[in-house]
Amino acid sequence: MISQISAQIKIGAVYCHGDQQVLDAPSSIGARLAVDQVNRAGGIGGQSVELIAITPDSSPDSVKNAVTSALEKNPGISALVGLSDTDLALAVGSVAKKKGLPFVTSGATSPKLPAALGSRFFLACFGDNVQAAAAAQWLRDSKNCRTVAVLIDPSHTYTRLLAAYFSKAFRSGGGKITAQSRFQPGRYFKISPSILKADAVFLAAESPKDAIPVIQRLRSMGFAGPIVGGDGLDVPDAWIRQSLSANVFFTTHAYPSRAPGSASSGTAKAFQRGFKKLSGGKDSDSFSGLGYDATRLLLQSIATAGSIDPKAIAKALQHSHLAGVTGQIHYTKGSRVPVKPVSIISAANPEDGSLQLTPSLVPGP
Repeated sequence: MISQISAQIKIGAVYCHGDQQVLDAPSSIGARLAVDQVNRAGGIGGQSVELIAITPDSSPDSVKNAVTSALEKNPGISALVGLSDTDLALAVGSVAKKKGLPFVTSGATSPKLPAALGSRFFLACFGDNVQAAAAAQWLRDSKNCRTVAVLIDPSHTYTRLLAAYFSKAFRSGGGKITAQSRFQPGRYFKISPSILKADAVFLAAESPKDAIPVIQRLRSMGFAGPIVGGDGLDVPDAWIRQSLSANVFFTTHAYPSRAPGSASSGTAKAFQRGFKKLSGGKDSDSFSGLGYDATRLLLQSIATAGSIDPKAIAKALQHSHLAGVTGQIHYTKGSRVPVKPVSIISAANPEDGSLQLTPSLVPGP
């Protein structure tokens, strides 16, 4: 039985305009849908839930200032949810830690975040070490690749971690990293012969906008092998009618997940219908699913705690289990990063999320 809650429940949802909007916009709609569903069902403990939208630009200073301002204007906010980028989550997480608020990130994938931001910070998504390990395992087992060249945009924590985890996982499985090179989006960079001789290229880029010129350069120089990136490339519209999408793949969040403990098909279909209605006819995707799951996890934990006290919510989060549309979310052995499946997506056919796996050799955070 859910305890009565004496004050209105307020949650801050942090999702950005600007560069991160392609990921954050669908995620924010997923968050709104989760709150709408709970309120239509009568709320939590006799109270409705207010989702307070915090919509800064995609820079650490902007998100930090926007969250600080929102908390001053809304002193009843009990927890935060949102974001799809590690550097932005670090900025917001520092504010949440200072205020003692639980923060569930829907899509910032660094597994180092919980240690950096304290015991009330949780991931609803997999860690970069998991998606990098999935890419390494898939290239090795399904594509028979034994050598890989790694290209890194060093300007983001996300891309640096992704490349490092991939290299460690690929070597652990017996593969060889034959070359590693840095590039800056929009600038010329040298491609060495050792890169072109590799069986595959792992491309640690922040977005399709940054990745596509690199792919074009590799193909123009004769590299025909697989090119694989991370979930930052999961922007299906960027690959539509894009001739360079052939033999390009990316790892992303399983949606809808078919792993044990995931949401039922009925729940997934209800989410898809609800998202389409709330978004004005757009189809749901993995990032909208993450926003939905992260917010449902937070709402479920408030119900379990029977309180809007941040400490009680954080305790309930640590012991939570959610059957999510992107996979089961639960935390084991004190971890605050869930073990979740990874999808391997063809950029040429991004609608096909049939290949989902949970890697066996995962580097530690």
